[in-house]
This record gives sequence, C-alpha cells and structure tokens, in this order.
Amino acid sequence: MNVEAIYLNHQSELQFHLTRIVNCPDIAADLAQESFIIFFREAQKQTIDHPRGFLFRIAKNLAYDHIKHRKVTENYQQTKDQSLLPPSEFPSAEKLVSIDERLTAIKRILDELPLRTQEIFILNRVYGMTYAETALELGISDSAVEKHMAKALLHCRAQFKTHLLDQYDS
Repeated sequence: MNVEAIYLNHQSELQFHLTRIVNCPDIAADLAQESFIIFFREAQKQTIDHPRGFLFRIAKNLAYDHIKHRKVTENYQQTKDQSLLPPSEFPSAEKLVSIDERLTAIKRILDELPLRTQEIFILNRVYGMTYAETALELGISDSAVEKHMAKALLHCRAQFKTHLLDQYDS
C-alpha cells in the first residue's frame, strides 16, 4: 500500500471534511495530520482493505473526541468562572467515573453502527440538526435520514437494554 499516494489523494478532502465537523480549519489540519500518522502506523501493522474508509473513520473519531473534550473543557471553565455551584453540589469522583463509563459505553455502541448511520445520529442528537437539515447537509433524502435514525435508535435501545441487564446480573 502506497501511503504517500493515499495522503496525496485524500489530504484536502479529509481536511475539508474535518473542517465541517470541528468548524476550524487549523484544528482540522491538525486532526488530519494526526489521522495520517495513526493510519500510517496501522498500515505497518495490518493490511487495510479500504484505506479511504479506514482513514476517514480515524479522522471522524478524532474529531468527535476533540469536540467532546472541548465541550467538557468549556463546561468546566464556565462552571469554574461563574462559581454557580457551591462545592457540595459538584459531582463526586464516583459520579464522574460513572459518567465516563457511560460515555465509553455510548461510544462503543455508536461505533457498532455503519459510518453513515453514526454520522446521521450524531448530527441529529449531538448537534441538534433536524432530519431535513441533516438530509441537506449530507445530500440525501429526508426518508433516508429517517431510516438511518430508526436503525440507530433501535440499535441503541437494544444495546442499552443488554447493557442494563448485564449490570444487574453482575
């Protein structure tokens, strides 16, 4: 596999895609670079059958991790700056661990979905886009968005039920 050719063929497209997700060309450039580094390391360890898809999945995960980190940092800073909560109302360490475990479980469940379904779910549930806005953003029909969302919601519901049953069994 010619990693240099993959870089040359997909670098600008990947950076454009990341800019749409993170809304900052500089951060998108950094994430694209990091994506190629991870891609190169993985290409040395394994055979990658679909290099473009693999590269874009790496980039998407990095972008969503960046957004999640940015939101947590902004929320923390806002709470710290405004001192809205007395110290007794801040979440305990146990509560923070519980939240982190839930976020990890949610990420794992979403990673089980096809890429397009993940993207539609995140645009709708994380970014608050309507089905029509999501369809317009992705260049697909409203009914396609509805079908992907139905698939995602059914999958999430089934996985959460399984996850909750596993918790009570242990």
